Amino acid sequence: MAEAKEELFGFELVSGDKKRDLRSPVPISIDDGTELPVGGRIGYTYEGYEKARTEHQLIAQYREISFYPEADAAIDDIVNEAFVVEHHRAPVSLRLDYLNVDDRIKESLRKEFQNVLGLLKFQKKSYDTFRNWYVDGRLFYQLIVDGNAPNDGIQEIRPIDALKIRRVVKPVYDKDQRTGASILQDVDEHFEFSPDGDMNAAVKLSKDSVAFCASGLVDRNKGMIIGHLDKAIKPFNNLRSMEDALIVYRIARAPERRIFYVDVGQLPKIKAEQYLRDMQNRFRNKIDYDPTSGNIRDSRRFMSILEDFWLPRREGSKGTEIDTLPGGQNLGELDDVQYFKNKLYESLNVPQTRINGGDASFQIGRATDITRDELKFGKFVQRLKKQFSEIFNEIMRVQCSLKGICTANEYDEMRQYITYDFVEDTHFQELKELELLQDRMNMLQTVTDYVGKYYSLEWVRKTVLGQSEEDIARMDSQIMDEIAKGQINTEEDQNDLFGG
Repeated sequence: MAEAKEELFGFELVSGDKKRDLRSPVPISIDDGTELPVGGRIGYTYEGYEKARTEHQLIAQYREISFYPEADAAIDDIVNEAFVVEHHRAPVSLRLDYLNVDDRIKESLRKEFQNVLGLLKFQKKSYDTFRNWYVDGRLFYQLIVDGNAPNDGIQEIRPIDALKIRRVVKPVYDKDQRTGASILQDVDEHFEFSPDGDMNAAVKLSKDSVAFCASGLVDRNKGMIIGHLDKAIKPFNNLRSMEDALIVYRIARAPERRIFYVDVGQLPKIKAEQYLRDMQNRFRNKIDYDPTSGNIRDSRRFMSILEDFWLPRREGSKGTEIDTLPGGQNLGELDDVQYFKNKLYESLNVPQTRINGGDASFQIGRATDITRDELKFGKFVQRLKKQFSEIFNEIMRVQCSLKGICTANEYDEMRQYITYDFVEDTHFQELKELELLQDRMNMLQTVTDYVGKYYSLEWVRKTVLGQSEEDIARMDSQIMDEIAKGQINTEEDQNDLFGG
């Protein structure tokens, strides 16, 4: 039988909805955008490029990669493409066009979403928040509620370092009396937090008191969530090793080395070595230049060139001789380094023309001039923003349940119809919108004669003009204000504006 649940720190949402008794031995999938089934390994390790790592060690490696100049430039390009901060509007807005609920509920959702953005300080911290989520591959927030007045909603949202918390998901099974099969009864999901990162002395937090957003990527062989930088681990290590090897090779092979073949005759080994050392002392520099202070210094204890070779020769072979070993001949070749740098950019899904080898000037032209790599990159950023939006859904689910707008289960049913619009300011986006607007105006002229016969006015405004419900309400309000001010005077003008 299922064991009694352990008392957790934090709050839990209690829903009045009665769940249907759907019995199955198959674990359910967690609705966090990863579709990771419960019952995976606890305390798992990840076999990566160098050695087995735990989840927290993997996050630490992601952060190390993010500080590398090439990786940092690529990540910065992704974050800049995803988020735009403007002083007159929020970087993200709630869109409820496809949500079939009462307008009063929609207005409450929009109001609470603005409160959530304020608690997150999103106008100020949107860039850092999205970057931390992209690098770590996960995002954690503690939702703090006043226990004496839970109906007031979330009072504070505190970010949690991903290295100090972990999610634990354990399925609870029960034996079926008839077949003896293990039937999934419940899922024990909670979080373990430790201020110093020691999970052996961690505090257990309830599921509802922590908002969690995953990267959307899963290593199904290991049963764990990974970050977007996971596929860049090997190219990063290869690039760093190649650059280190290049530096060592340049330093070792840059100077021309001299080889001194010293004739030691029939001297015994000990006396031959002593004679060789006397020859080295004779050829030492007496005076050299100090580039730090600009002074001339006496450096008798240093050889003129440390890379010189001194080799003894016995009687009967050639006499004393000085030869020169040439330096490296291909010190200027960087093809190997460039190859692994391109692999790093490719692993991060960033077009190489943005950072490496492309035209530095900004090409201004029509939207049809965009390259295929830029189009793929734009779609990749759109997927990132869609997955990142799950953090808003997690917080809104708790907020709406506490405020009595809807239950947690009701919000889970509505969340698939809730979308988020992010502000964009790229020149290509402006060109594309202008071209779309021109095409919409041309199409509007074509379908105007069929409004009221084959098409409704609402369909034209939503489909042809692409207006959302908020846009329609705002436009109607502005039109009425203009009518009241006399800017629209004739009934003919009004009919033209409304498609009548």
